[in-house]
This record gives sequence, C-alpha cells and structure tokens, in this order.
Amino acid sequence: MIISLISQKGGVGKSALARLLAVEFALAGWTVKIADLDPAQGTSTQWKIRRDQGQKTPDIPVEKYRNVNAALASAANWDLLILDGPAHAERGGITMAQSSDLILLPTGYSLDDLEPQIGVAYELEAAGIAPEKIKLVFCRAKGSDTEDADARSYIKRARLTVLEPVMPEMASIRQAHAEGLAASEVPFPSLRERSQAVARAISEELAAFMKEGANG
Repeated sequence: MIISLISQKGGVGKSALARLLAVEFALAGWTVKIADLDPAQGTSTQWKIRRDQGQKTPDIPVEKYRNVNAALASAANWDLLILDGPAHAERGGITMAQSSDLILLPTGYSLDDLEPQIGVAYELEAAGIAPEKIKLVFCRAKGSDTEDADARSYIKRARLTVLEPVMPEMASIRQAHAEGLAASEVPFPSLRERSQAVARAISEELAAFMKEGANG
C-alpha cells in the first residue's frame, strides 16, 4: 500500500503526519517506510536520525529520494510506503498520486492553507485521480470550534472531503518531534488519543480501499 502526502506550501504538517502514520502502522505490525522526497529540507530524515540516537521503538526506516520513481521502486518491499512529498509539489505530486492508494492533503484552518490544498485536489482530479482517494486532513491546526466549522464548511462547498479528527498544533508535539518521536508518543494521554484518532481515521480509509479492491 502507498500513501502520498502532498502539499503546495510548507508548514502544514505534512512530515508530522508522515511520522505519526509510520509509528502507528508499525505498532500495528505493518512494515513501514517513509520516503523523504524533500532532499533539500529532509525533515523526516533528520527526525529519523534523532529517533535512532534516542533508541526509540518501533524502528522507522526513512530514506531520502530525489525523485518519485526511485522511491516507488521500493514499494513492494513494504506493507506501507509513505511518500513524504516536497513542498510546492507540482508534476511530482501527480506522479505520487497516480501510484497511491490514498492521497492526503494536510492543511490548517486558514484560507492561506486551505486554498492551495484545494487547488492541489482539483489538479489531481483533473489528472484523473479518483476524487474518493483524496482526503484533506487538519494538521498543526490551532483555532476555535467556529474556525473548525468554517473550514469544514469551506471544504464541503469545494466538493472535497476532510477527515473528522484533527492533529492540533501543540508545543508538546513540537518537542516530541525534536526528540525523534511522533505526535502519538507525547507524554499526555489526551493529546496522544487525539493524534491516534487521526491515524485511525486514515487507517479506516485505507482499509475501505483494500476491501473495495478485494471485492473488485
């Protein structure tokens, strides 16, 4: 299985989501690898170094790639390959999406975050990607219930789907990342549960596609 994380801008929580998914799927017994497709920044690669230094478990393989096709060549070796795409993904984003079982577009609540990601979704649909494979996910989100509701309404009017759980923007999650941990490995139970809920929702989406493929 392949999950792509695509964004048109940086700072929307793409790598944070990749790390969360990698840890939670690994804990569920899957073999998982993150393909870091942003060689200039290498956020996931640097996180892997910190995780290894801290001897954290489960082990999460991360490899840096300069192009999507090189990353895809390793997909058969893993139960789940997570493509952590570069910011400003354009043509590479379409290639990622065409090979993926699920495409996640992380976003915050602001229009500055929403509008570029909605544009990405439309570009993917225009390239022939099935709309039901494309899901927006609120990551690094910070705001009121009203802002959450307004953002969901905006996405609905755009004829797109956003997952219900939210990964919040919290200092403890930033600190966890600095220590080579994922958002679901913070020391605070309520925050762990919120992060795990995001991973579960994505797992359920992936399971639905697996079931559909088996029935087809």
